[in-house]
Amino acid sequence: MYARTITANVVPGRLDEALKIFQDEIQPMIEGQAGHISTSLLIDRDRNRAQTVTVWESEAAEKATSEESDYLSKIMGRLSGFLANRHVAAWEVVVRD
Repeated sequence: MYARTITANVVPGRLDEALKIFQDEIQPMIEGQAGHISTSLLIDRDRNRAQTVTVWESEAAEKATSEESDYLSKIMGRLSGFLANRHVAAWEVVVRD
């Protein structure tokens, strides 16, 4: 299994709006991708920070939805007015319960 994390600052005052877009529009897009296993969205309201963790069944599935893909470009485009200082990383999952 492989995971992708996306960490970003959220524009102050826009967190709740960004969360609604994530839940209503982006989460269904993620769930529809081949090889998707799970998604977590972590937030720190005090620091206006958010992090997503998506888990994929294979490295190929993670790469097919990576920064070079139309899929991730659409997602990031939809959140472009909400996020700053975005960092994307891919990981191999070695322990999962």
